[in-house]
Parts: sequence; C-alpha cells; structure tokens
Amino acid sequence: MSVDTQQQEQLKVLLIGELCQDVYVFGEVNRISPEAPVPVLKKTDKRYKDGMSGNVYNNLASILPNASITLCQNNKTDIKKIRFIDKRSNYQIMRYDIENKLTGISLGDIPENSYDVIVISDYNKGFIDSKVIYELTSKFKKSKIFVDTKKQNLSCFQNSTIKLNEQESKKAKFVKKSSEIITTLGSIGCEYQGKIYPSKSVEVYDVCGAGDVFLAALTARWVETNNMQNAINTANRCAALSVTKLGCYTITRDEYENLCI
Repeated sequence: MSVDTQQQEQLKVLLIGELCQDVYVFGEVNRISPEAPVPVLKKTDKRYKDGMSGNVYNNLASILPNASITLCQNNKTDIKKIRFIDKRSNYQIMRYDIENKLTGISLGDIPENSYDVIVISDYNKGFIDSKVIYELTSKFKKSKIFVDTKKQNLSCFQNSTIKLNEQESKKAKFVKKSSEIITTLGSIGCEYQGKIYPSKSVEVYDVCGAGDVFLAALTARWVETNNMQNAINTANRCAALSVTKLGCYTITRDEYENLCI
C-alpha cells in the first residue's frame, strides 16, 4: 500500500494520559502450596512493557514513524501491573497492581503548539481531571480529538470522538452534541452511528492492551484517509491481531499496512 509520508512528516500529535509499567513474571507451577490451596510459581523469566498510554504511544510511533508526538504522561513507575503467568499453560495466575497517587496536570503543563491530532488515553487514575479535559478540548477546537476514557460523566469532552467498550458505553452519560461515541464490542467488532462494523474472528490469546491498539490505529488511519469508516475497519483489524499476542503488543508498520482498509 502506498502511503503519503509527507503527510506523516507534517503531522503533529499530542498524546496525554496515564502511563503504567506492565510486568510479566513467568514461571513453572509444579505443586500446590501446603499452606493454602494456591499454586506455587517458580520464576524463570521477567519482562517489562509500557502499558496504558505507553502502549498507545508505542503503537502510534510504530504506525506513524515520521509523525511528531508530544507526550504528557506520569512516571511509569507510579503504576505497576504485575502479572504472574504459568509458562506451561500460559494461564495468568494472578495480577498484582501497585498504584501510587498521581500528581494531576494543568492546562499550563501542556506544551503550547498547533496539534493536528490530540489523543487522550484517560484511565481515570487522577492524572487528567474533568476540568483540564474540558479546557483542553475546548481550546483545541481545530484539532481532531480521539479519546479512550474510563470516566462515566462525559460532559467534559468537547468536539471529541470517544471510544468506549460495551460496559463503559452502557454507563456513559452527558455526552456533548459536539462529540461522538464508538463502542467496541469485543469479538463482534464495534458500533458507530447505529452501524455494526464486524471484526475478524481470531483465536484470542490475551486481550490486554487491545483497546490501546484500536485507539492508535483509529487515529492513524483517520489521519491518512479522513474517513471514519476506513479508520474503524482498520482499527478493528489491528485490535484483532493484538489479541493473538501476549501482553501489550506493538503493531508494526508493515502489519498495519497489510491490515489497512
């Protein structure tokens, strides 16, 4: 597929949201603890990946290698998600989360610039509150704004395309008329403006980070085509590929181009 790299070079992206460190502890389970009916994991390996907005960034940077991406994130060690996995079965025995209190940002902390696209990866952990989001989405009216949020009250999002999963969409309220919703539906695909966009059927290995991949691919394809239907279909395909991999997966540029619609 031919892609206009000049468009990428001119593209300025602002990515804002909570960053975490995903830790994967792999090991072997050969016995049950005599102290309690729980498996005993003997560690053999440990891996680290950037999660949440870090996963969005990795995918944006991979898919749009010539774009200029400005980051507003917390320290990734503020939040850790530690997963313990039995290598033999690939079964996740437990996830242990460490969440320190985040220092919230203000609008003044965001670098002054003219952004073509703003991506908000809001896990509602306290890094970016509703007041700042309202100010941000009101100020940058000329920028295309894509959002993934855990907030239920969406009144702070102006002029935004908001991606929610099915459960989040059911709980969402106070959506502004200037904004629109894309509801992801897992293996079914997603819904946008009353239409279902089906996803390819794949063998699911790990759903971790699939929403981040969807958000990054949606943003990239919209930039390249200015067509929301093409962007949604491509995002569906990229998210489907990501769930066949372990942990937060970064889509390569070649993979993305093969999945583009």
